[in-house]
Amino acid sequence: MKKPEAADDPEVVREMALRHLDHRPFGIAELAAVLVRKGANPDVVDDVLGRLAGVGLLDDQKYAADLVEMKHAARHMSRRAVALDLARRGLSSEVVAAATADLDDESDWVGAREVATRQARRLAGLNNATAWRRLAGALARKGYSPAVVSGVTREILGNTPPEMPND
Repeated sequence: MKKPEAADDPEVVREMALRHLDHRPFGIAELAAVLVRKGANPDVVDDVLGRLAGVGLLDDQKYAADLVEMKHAARHMSRRAVALDLARRGLSSEVVAAATADLDDESDWVGAREVATRQARRLAGLNNATAWRRLAGALARKGYSPAVVSGVTREILGNTPPEMPND
């Protein structure tokens, strides 16, 4: 299939990029992948995105910092899960490291406790094994390590892990 001539026009590619940026923020690599997938010439995309980054419309550091704030502080995802999400979005390892530099073990424990406290309200009245399994699952889905999951679950439920039946 032949690409349309417009895909090589920097103005058309710029308009495509700006329309995407109107909907939500993007990292440079993430937006480049979208534009190329939509048929834009990769060389033109690189030039256009370079200009947009030059005038401050694309900023990987700010984008990463905003994602860390949303994912870790608001959604209480673990720092490992946040770092994996940033890398999946095409952000460089340096940008990911800088954005997650303030996250530490203690921030993971605080976030896990917040998730567990909210989840524990829904677990009232369940038997110990079910409550333990559901709370541990909720924490694991947020990307917390087994040590954090076990420790916070024990703290919140105030008991020891139940004997799980072997299936």
